[in-house]
Amino acid sequence: MGILNLLSAMTTEASLNVIYAILFLILSYLIGSIPFGLVIGKSICHIDIREHGSKNIGSTNAIRVLGKKVGFLVFFFDVFKGMIVILLLRLLDSTGAYHLPAELDYIYFGVAAILGHSFPIYLGFKGGKAVATSLGVVFVTCPIAAIACLIVFYLTLKISGYVSLSSTFATITVLVTTWIFFGVGVVPTNFGEFLIGKQHIVTCILVSLIAVLIIVKHRKNYLRIFNGTENSFKKKKKIETAQAEEK
Repeated sequence: MGILNLLSAMTTEASLNVIYAILFLILSYLIGSIPFGLVIGKSICHIDIREHGSKNIGSTNAIRVLGKKVGFLVFFFDVFKGMIVILLLRLLDSTGAYHLPAELDYIYFGVAAILGHSFPIYLGFKGGKAVATSLGVVFVTCPIAAIACLIVFYLTLKISGYVSLSSTFATITVLVTTWIFFGVGVVPTNFGEFLIGKQHIVTCILVSLIAVLIIVKHRKNYLRIFNGTENSFKKKKKIETAQAEEK
């Protein structure tokens, strides 16, 4: 009888863990859906960024429309919403308050936040490209990939001036780095686990799907680059320099 009660208790606990995991997935999606570009733009600058620039709710358009200070504030929150639920889950795990079911990994909750930004329930599922939110997820799941993608992003932006192109190369960098570390497993097990957590092929598949989503979301930008009509920070800087010299 005692064994049956124990098994029943274990089953109940496992069911609760799954229910909590589902609730955390929903929470991550809802947080990811918060359009900080729109919220901060309206509350601080009284501007609806959906009516200006590229009309995108993301941080790149926020920087162009709202200015660097406010724009980078949007960027910070867009990055942070990709991290918050994962950090919360790790905190709960470290205190023993809650442990994820063995079948789940933190990347699932990051993907939920990314999908929230790309398809926000608050805006009729019309969202941004989720580059900043994806960066937040990568930072807490594979920091080596995050550092590599930031370096590639900076170098590409410095050379081309195109944020869309820089985001694409950064995304590809994350994809390749993730497959190397998680899929192929070239990093020694103990060192790899210390840096990036447990290796799992599901992580590679999910990162691949998100990479495809980000690239597809940029398809109009690629067309504008080809036509020479894409916004470029490099061109903008030249124009500002020329105007300053005229004054």
